[in-house]
Amino acid sequence: MTGPLATVLIVASLLMAAWALVLLIANRPPGRSLWGGVAVFEVVMIAFVIWGLVSAFARQVEFPQLEFVLYLIGLLVLVPAAGWWVRAEKSRAAAAVLLVAFLVVPVMIVRVQQVWEMTSG
Repeated sequence: MTGPLATVLIVASLLMAAWALVLLIANRPPGRSLWGGVAVFEVVMIAFVIWGLVSAFARQVEFPQLEFVLYLIGLLVLVPAAGWWVRAEKSRAAAAVLLVAFLVVPVMIVRVQQVWEMTSG
């Protein structure tokens, strides 16, 4: 689970967070271009989650599968939940919500990697 896709997601998430920070500083709500970036990001996230689920159930070594799967589900839901919240918010706080969501994603990906490395026995 520590492949190039995880790295791409971490870098993309930090870039999206920087974009949201610029909007926050400029006192502007997210525009169409940011929403396009969010959509592309979520497609890559879906690929990461599917790859993680397939890898988890095919893995022969004992590890905390439930925790791993729950982190993957959390990753999958985090950005759309923030997006849902932001759609109702038209002020600069919308950019702040996206900023926080995109800063949480790398932390969760690192946690997914840590759980992946755990083995029992």
